[in-house]
Amino acid sequence: MAMETVSLRDYVGKTLNALFTEKMVVLDGDLSGATRSAHFEKEHPDRFIECGISEGSGVSIATGLAMEGMIPFYVNFALFCTGSAWTQVRMACYADANLKLLSTHPGMDNGPDGASHHACEDIALMRVLPGMRILVPQSPEELKAAVADAIAVHGPCYIRVSRDVVPVLTDSLAAGQAFGGAKLIYDDGADFAIVYEGTALMAARQGFDQLRAAGLRGRMIQIQTLKPFPAGEVWELVKDVRRIVTVENHSVIGGLAGALCEALAGKPAHPPVAKVGVHDEFTQSGPTAQVKTRYGLSGHHVAEAVRSL
Repeated sequence: MAMETVSLRDYVGKTLNALFTEKMVVLDGDLSGATRSAHFEKEHPDRFIECGISEGSGVSIATGLAMEGMIPFYVNFALFCTGSAWTQVRMACYADANLKLLSTHPGMDNGPDGASHHACEDIALMRVLPGMRILVPQSPEELKAAVADAIAVHGPCYIRVSRDVVPVLTDSLAAGQAFGGAKLIYDDGADFAIVYEGTALMAARQGFDQLRAAGLRGRMIQIQTLKPFPAGEVWELVKDVRRIVTVENHSVIGGLAGALCEALAGKPAHPPVAKVGVHDEFTQSGPTAQVKTRYGLSGHHVAEAVRSL
């Protein structure tokens, strides 16, 4: 039976429409068709601003709107709204502006466009900024919850949304739970724990299934809030397992793996950790699934990482 999948970017405009408020403004960087924010433009043309291929200007305009009491969502590819406009995002954080960044095409999701469009550093860039919150949903329902959370909480926020397909989990333990923090998705035993962020769900799930088929019993733990990192929640979920593997559609430097290891460093003892993701190199172009496999993000790599410990 084929696994049901979904691309969250297809729900971006629909979600913004569903949660529209009189203070919301959506800004685009000439990619509304690709990010699906065009759905919002169609419904609310007077609340949509096309900023063109000028990310620094787009974030600056969004910050100005935030300072005037609006709730701006700057929607763009992950690399462009974090890397291309990093200085402007940093100043928005400095001002505690109510800026919302909503990105699609994170990590290697934009396979054919290569390193110039692969965002394997965006989590690291946002994690280092004081006051920035990072939310990573893995389903349409979680995307809606993340956007609602961003609207409700004052201050800068970064929402990371998959362009590539991810599995639809209809049998997980986390169904119906409130969004945020760490979530126990599957709990078969304590042989291992796979700790992952939502855009890497496909590799995490496939690796979990391969290990289960091989007779190992472990846990799948989703990190919905990468910053602030839910260190206490994660520790309670992993403290008794034999080994931990982090899985991220990102560099293993400065992202989920870094956040987890920083949290574990304060413990007198903890399970050993292996990291699945991009290892300190620039990725090349190609079909998305092939690019991810080449650079270490697949179910096979997850299963091998568990066995290596």
